[in-house]
Amino acid sequence: MDYHKIAQEVKERLDIVDIIGEYLPGLRQRGRSYIALCPFHSEKTPSFTVSREKQFFYCFGCNTGGDIIKFVSLYENITYMEALKKLASKANIEIDIDVINNSSEEEKEKILIRQINLDASIIYQKFLRSNDGKTAMRILKDRGLKDETISKFDIGYSPDSYDMIYKQLSKKYSDSLLSRSQIISSTSGNIIDTFRNRIMIPIKSISGNVIAFGGRAVLREQQPKYLNSPETPVFSKRRTLFGISNAIAAIRKERKAIIVEGYFDTIMMHQYMFNITVSPLGTSFTYEHANILKNYVDEIIIMFDSDEAGVRAAMKAADIITDAGIYTRIALLPPKMDPDEYLIKNGTDDMISLINNSPDIIEFKINLIKNKKYDLSPDKKLHILEFLSPTIIRQRNEVIRSEWVKRVSSAFDISESVINNYLIKNSKEIKQQLNISNHSDDLLIEQNLIDILINNPKIIFSCKDFSAKYLSSDFAKKVYEYIQKEADNERVIESLAEALPEYKERIMKILISEKNTDETSTISNFKKTVNLIKKNYLETEWKELKSRINTLSPEELKRFNELGIELKNTRI
Repeated sequence: MDYHKIAQEVKERLDIVDIIGEYLPGLRQRGRSYIALCPFHSEKTPSFTVSREKQFFYCFGCNTGGDIIKFVSLYENITYMEALKKLASKANIEIDIDVINNSSEEEKEKILIRQINLDASIIYQKFLRSNDGKTAMRILKDRGLKDETISKFDIGYSPDSYDMIYKQLSKKYSDSLLSRSQIISSTSGNIIDTFRNRIMIPIKSISGNVIAFGGRAVLREQQPKYLNSPETPVFSKRRTLFGISNAIAAIRKERKAIIVEGYFDTIMMHQYMFNITVSPLGTSFTYEHANILKNYVDEIIIMFDSDEAGVRAAMKAADIITDAGIYTRIALLPPKMDPDEYLIKNGTDDMISLINNSPDIIEFKINLIKNKKYDLSPDKKLHILEFLSPTIIRQRNEVIRSEWVKRVSSAFDISESVINNYLIKNSKEIKQQLNISNHSDDLLIEQNLIDILINNPKIIFSCKDFSAKYLSSDFAKKVYEYIQKEADNERVIESLAEALPEYKERIMKILISEKNTDETSTISNFKKTVNLIKKNYLETEWKELKSRINTLSPEELKRFNELGIELKNTRI
């Protein structure tokens, strides 16, 4: 069975609303469609739409759309074939190696890079438990990690050798593929292991695929202390949260997440049963990170270092998280102490208390100002409003925003009306613009024809004497010609959007639209529309010839008479 048939069977067995609902718990019904905040871009008003009837999704905000397989591929950052394999397994459909071999070169490369990473992870784990890994294991134990935690995160060790990992993996994979995976690198013409004498921490996607590694130096003089995999076709730091595969089940259940700064902070938090903990990878918390979490959580607690840099990073992350529509709190640790050290010294109960008593972002900023002991002269109050207003403006929950205004008013003796007037006057919010395409060059009747065709491509077989030449707009002509050529293909509409990228947005919008008509009336409407378009075309040609009736050539006169007969026989 080829992958097209497997894809069709997967889509017949699995419901797109059920599957997307597992990824986006906030998906809710509106009319005959389902809506949610889009997981692929930052937005405040839900524009991500799923149609159970069409088994299709589309976001009117970022113009991303497709079927159930496309969604899983995009959401988990895996190839189409990997997504198909995952969903086929869920649908109890066997998929053989020949299907994978039929995938594109790009998809094959991504599949193989993930397999290289998995194989490398297994090798690293074996080395950690060998004589070579004794020092690395002692470091882990000295940090308080238990055996089950080491196993849970698949922690390993890359030996102090220039090419030991390369020698093992090169038996199975080409040098070019190993280089693309960043497991190896080249220096002075020699191939060497990227990670040497390092504790190896696998970085996984939300679905649990090993997509990269973090390597922690074993020796003090080793630099850098932490080394991440460079970006690859399967790994982007901005789009990856460490620990997400271990945390996602708990995050979904609790509707809450904790953000810390490093690998070992995350790992230790999990060891102490704070299983909702994740961390960015050597980069600031990004909008992409917020987009990963926003459909799973109602609240995020930020737990960064309490030094000046940590406080700045926490406030920046809080702004991003608030922009994503998530309630944000900041848990401030004691000076010069990270979560790892705090847990070892104080234990679980103190950490629970710290989290439960952590202030939200506005209270955190109010406390920050008070700790600096500003005087409350009018000019200082203006500076305070300048500092706090962006945070208040970001909060789109009106009840919370009103409460924040009251808190600021009480804390600094500024009337609520003054604060509200300041917010109105200085608001920097950019209002979302409706992305409406201009269809003025299309005849309404042609648009109706294309609406029907895109939603019912096989209906084209019912009108064999119709031609794309009767259509006036390029959009209608191209869509009709493509569907006419590919109507037997089960994926005709998905491939249509890819074949006509300049019209992708319009095609997706038509596909996701709600039009409740039965099959009989649809066929009748289609035939009437086809005949009307054809009649209009023939009439235009006939009138043009009639205007020159006295100067027509014999061939043109013959055509004029044929058109007259054809028009009489064309029924609307």
